[in-house]
Amino acid sequence: MVVLIIIGVLLVALGVYLAVFKRAKSASLALEIQAQPTKTFEEVKEALEAMQEYNPSYRELVEVKGFAATNETVKTPYTNRQVAFYTAETVQVSETTEEYRDSEGNRKLRTTKREDKISEEESSADLILKDNAGNEIFIETNGVANKLDLVKTHDHLEPQNPYGASYNNDPFRRYRKFTVPSYGTGYRILGFKQVEKTFPLGGALYVLGEAYMLANRIWIGPPKDSKQPFIVTTKSEEQMLKQTQSSQTSSTVGGIICAILGVVLVIVGFAKK
Repeated sequence: MVVLIIIGVLLVALGVYLAVFKRAKSASLALEIQAQPTKTFEEVKEALEAMQEYNPSYRELVEVKGFAATNETVKTPYTNRQVAFYTAETVQVSETTEEYRDSEGNRKLRTTKREDKISEEESSADLILKDNAGNEIFIETNGVANKLDLVKTHDHLEPQNPYGASYNNDPFRRYRKFTVPSYGTGYRILGFKQVEKTFPLGGALYVLGEAYMLANRIWIGPPKDSKQPFIVTTKSEEQMLKQTQSSQTSSTVGGIICAILGVVLVIVGFAKK
């Protein structure tokens, strides 16, 4: 009975979080997207250059649109596809079969499937946003690749690990390797899942972030104020707004359902005490 009450209270709390806080976050993002006028590359440059004399570290939240580019040849590690930017990871897929006794004392076999990330990497070349006139804005990626709204373009299970030590130890890659724990007897590797996420070369990008000047280049990265958005996506502005509206609806509905279910469980819990 106490368990029902505790679960009910947790569900009510989750419902409040979804219906109030998560919905408010999506609404705030939608307002920020709508409030920011789309600027041309020239307008961003003029605004930043005008402030350099007074404040060399000046930063400004901007919304720009263009095409994904890079000044180097960037190819994905698994599919060898030329792109503007990529992230990739290798996940070891395995299973462990073990013997156990059920509630009646009978011996049975149980198989548990596991996925362990063994490596991840990302492009080391600069991601560049270009306009039709060839103007360039550089996009921050180092350390913030997880914030980019990349498109999954490859998800494949290979029977063998595709890379050896020479690749893993290449110092020119943004590459990280992880140690997989040993799972003992009954353990076997099924294969290695390869996942690539990319920005296609020449593909349209929508960018909302903080612009600044560095070494005579314009950069856009995550705002210093973490409450402000940082968006780099292949989705259009219209698609982003629809996504935030859908998120608001889902949060509201999910929150109400959780809250109602939680209240019901609390009532049932008290009734059985």
